[in-house]
Amino acid sequence: MASNTTQPDSPSAASNDQPLQREDPEGAAGAAASSASAGAAVASTGPPPDLTSDTPPDVLDGTTSADARGSTFRPFFGRPSIKEGSSVDREEPATKTEASSGPFRFTGFLESMTKDAEIKYRMDHKKRGIAVIFSHEEFHWKTGMPKRTGNAKDVENLKKYLGKMGFEIMLFQDLTVEELKRTIGMAAMGTDHSDSDCFMCIFLTHGDDGVVYGHDGTLPIQVFYDIFRGENCPSLVGKPKIFLIQACRGEKHEIGVEPLETDAEDEPDSGLIVQDAGPKPTIPAGADFLICYSVTQGFYSHRDTAYGSWYVQALCHALDTYGTSLEFTHLLTIVNRTVANRAVERCLQASMIGKKQIPCFMSMLTKQLYFTPKPSVQKKK
Repeated sequence: MASNTTQPDSPSAASNDQPLQREDPEGAAGAAASSASAGAAVASTGPPPDLTSDTPPDVLDGTTSADARGSTFRPFFGRPSIKEGSSVDREEPATKTEASSGPFRFTGFLESMTKDAEIKYRMDHKKRGIAVIFSHEEFHWKTGMPKRTGNAKDVENLKKYLGKMGFEIMLFQDLTVEELKRTIGMAAMGTDHSDSDCFMCIFLTHGDDGVVYGHDGTLPIQVFYDIFRGENCPSLVGKPKIFLIQACRGEKHEIGVEPLETDAEDEPDSGLIVQDAGPKPTIPAGADFLICYSVTQGFYSHRDTAYGSWYVQALCHALDTYGTSLEFTHLLTIVNRTVANRAVERCLQASMIGKKQIPCFMSMLTKQLYFTPKPSVQKKK
């Protein structure tokens, strides 16, 4: 049995305000209008008003000015008030329907919210979809990245529990940067996902700020998100695109703090740990993406050398228990809680004892995501 140790997976790596210029309502045009008989339209023949005057108008006494058309306005009140008899249409007051919807001006908006809250992604396609796993355990010496001991256990767990949910597993081991680009390109633009419910991509690797490691170097994580945008992968438009990234995202260690209140059922897990370096979160400009990270930005992600990473352990346990019954973002919240309850207990680096970890996810999903059981999977059982 492998010894349980913890080790790092990444190297120590006024504005210039100008005074407002106000229009002087007492200019020649205003004076001419005020001297005219009530209701008459008087054109100004004097010099243009002084636009540089710093003297504010008297807006409290109801002073008005008129233009050549006969419409009047109150300075600094934003919009003209049309005189009686003017040909300009008046704005009608809000209807009862508009008023009842508060700040929302969309017909039926509030009424549709309850119905929209129940909308789920379709899970009745012929296939669940592909789950691509990029597994990296060994790295070229020039990267300076150590071996990811315990990675094989993560792969074993993911294949088992994602397979139970109906995913077609495609495993790629220790690909170079160029091989990663080529493979992810084929998965997005060279594969027809029309008969699939969704797509999943999993990275088990080292990383750094905004990048993931291939066998021989780094690649920006944004590349993988962008290639699955709707314009590049039309057969996945409107379908969930899920990315799971097991990697560190910085060089800080999460610490534990005492909560003011505790739940009676809280029982921290025990585990043995190492760390994965990982990418900075980015939000792709597209809908129906779900991006899940094993740890928040700037912190280490822990991996047990015998049982695999904390995050993948918790994820697979949640998939086994709630995978086909619980909404997926709710399931991920359970994963967050499970990982958060753990702490480093045994490690070669004494300074890591007691350190913590908290995963996170970013959702651009537009519907609820339930992985309802597939008939074909149930028959195999």
